[in-house]
Amino acid sequence: MRCEKFILLPVFISILISLPAVSQARQTKSEHLLKREITFIVKRAGYPRTIKAIEIYSRRHKKTIYQSYSGLLLHPASNLKIVTTSCALQSLGDNYNFKTKFEISGVQKADTLFGNLIAVGGGDPILSDADLDSSAKMISESGIKYVEGNLVVDISKFDSLQWGNGWMWDDEPASFAMFISPACLDHNSITVNISVDSTSGRLVANTQPKTNFVKIVYSAVPDSTDSLYVTRTFANDTNTIFVSGTYSHHLSPFNYDFSVRHPAHYFGSVLRESLEKYGVKIAGNLAVKRYYMGTDTIGSAIPRTKNIFTFEHSIDTVITYTNKVSDNLGAECFLREVPAEIAGEIGSAENGIKIEKGFLEQCGVDSTEYYIVDGSGVSHYDLITPEAIVKVLNHMLDQPTKQIFIHSLPIAGVDGSLQDRMTEKFVAGKVFAKTGSISGVSTLSGYVFIPRDTLVFSMMMQNFIASEDSMRALQDNLCTVLSQYNDNVRVFARNLRKYKIGTYGLVRHRYVRHKSRGSAIKTEKNVTPLKKLPQNPAVDKH
Repeated sequence: MRCEKFILLPVFISILISLPAVSQARQTKSEHLLKREITFIVKRAGYPRTIKAIEIYSRRHKKTIYQSYSGLLLHPASNLKIVTTSCALQSLGDNYNFKTKFEISGVQKADTLFGNLIAVGGGDPILSDADLDSSAKMISESGIKYVEGNLVVDISKFDSLQWGNGWMWDDEPASFAMFISPACLDHNSITVNISVDSTSGRLVANTQPKTNFVKIVYSAVPDSTDSLYVTRTFANDTNTIFVSGTYSHHLSPFNYDFSVRHPAHYFGSVLRESLEKYGVKIAGNLAVKRYYMGTDTIGSAIPRTKNIFTFEHSIDTVITYTNKVSDNLGAECFLREVPAEIAGEIGSAENGIKIEKGFLEQCGVDSTEYYIVDGSGVSHYDLITPEAIVKVLNHMLDQPTKQIFIHSLPIAGVDGSLQDRMTEKFVAGKVFAKTGSISGVSTLSGYVFIPRDTLVFSMMMQNFIASEDSMRALQDNLCTVLSQYNDNVRVFARNLRKYKIGTYGLVRHRYVRHKSRGSAIKTEKNVTPLKKLPQNPAVDKH
């Protein structure tokens, strides 16, 4: 009998010790209502064979208030950009600038350069045709009118791999499957404008930017119907655009965006054409070189150079564009820029991921919670948990760069890839989140700013064959509930009832498919300039 008492005593003590943890883990009434609403919305959405993983964390209470399958390893799609851009922002700092340098080697006498003109690719993913044109103008104004040598494009900063591991070959030639280079121009893509000349009635195709680097071959014929097929050929590793099919004289003008093969040559060709426009003649050839260990790839020594002009973009501008419109090139350049600038290593995905591993450890993410091979999330090899994404998002709210990071995310009903989602007044402007989609995957992760709290969330829907619109509608419904969350269950229920949300109104968001935003993405009209957040106590305190 005495022996049984001694056996029971440790058991009794362990129960006592565990009581506070049980009490702390108990759901509040608001959390219980939140769980009920999420369960209702998820079940009502249907698709039972689709994984719907969700994690929601309260900054105020420093605890997870809802989770479902959030420990599963899933494809993040473009939600991986959250990891890539936050790591880059913390590593490079808020004062970092992407630099494209223009240098000369040799001797300049009067307006003649006896040597080479060198453009050093700095990994700037948002360098545009207008930026390159202004750079050419500055070079002309420096006094150089004749270059006896070559125009050299230096691409030493990044490695030679122009695509990410696990990228789909059949995504080419879509502009989102661009080729990677430290010498970027117009997102390493080109726009083809198709129209019919009103005078001659002939089909006309122009490129933006205008360049001879891309060739256009016509085989389309006039007819009473409009049935055109425009694509870049896969053959011979060239940049030839084929326009075939039929067209009528009533054809409405339209645009196609294509990735460009050999982006460094594309950069150099457009630069040369711009230089010629401003009266700078290059006698030699266009040469793309990668210098390594003091020599180029064929053993020639690196020439001594003198800088004549540097074009710069600030990190807040680049990160805002990358996240707002989900620019894959921006993410891949960030992944490579960090090791090149911080560690003095070649800018490669492998070296960038090594640094990201240390960053994720700082965020409290165990190395078994992810497998990453690129920066954009395009690869189906990428795997990470919603829990890990929430940890990264939560970590960034404690950093000095939090304002830049928060405002780089699309804002519901306001801009970027969330401009046309959650547009109702009671939710628009409250959700700052990164979208993501690849085949069979739809994700949304970010912040919901509510009175007295900030909710950090990640939603990953995977393995569906239905339209992605249904998954986006589900995400929007869930975020709408979060936008009305309150610790006071009566206030929370009143808000849901007022706006007829969830079980209180059976309101369903329907994702509306809009016309392509290619032009908006090009012109950045949907990007909100960086500004300070409103004086939200939940934001300012954390």
